Amino acid sequence: MSASTKQEMLDNVENAINARMTGGAVASYSIGGRNLQYISITELIKLRDQLRKEIAGSNDTTTYAKFDNPS
Repeated sequence: MSASTKQEMLDNVENAINARMTGGAVASYSIGGRNLQYISITELIKLRDQLRKEIAGSNDTTTYAKFDNPS
């Protein structure tokens, strides 16, 4: 199993948010006395925002230069 790229992770988070918002996914459920709770929509949004920042930062092509005033 290969590791997901940040873009793939972001795509998955976006899909999870969309599914939750359109009623296509549940937040939690119980089967046979066992409870399962998925990540909250708030945490999904935080994760999405963090991944977006990381992806944007990795594509940063800004070059910084320092110019000194010769004496």
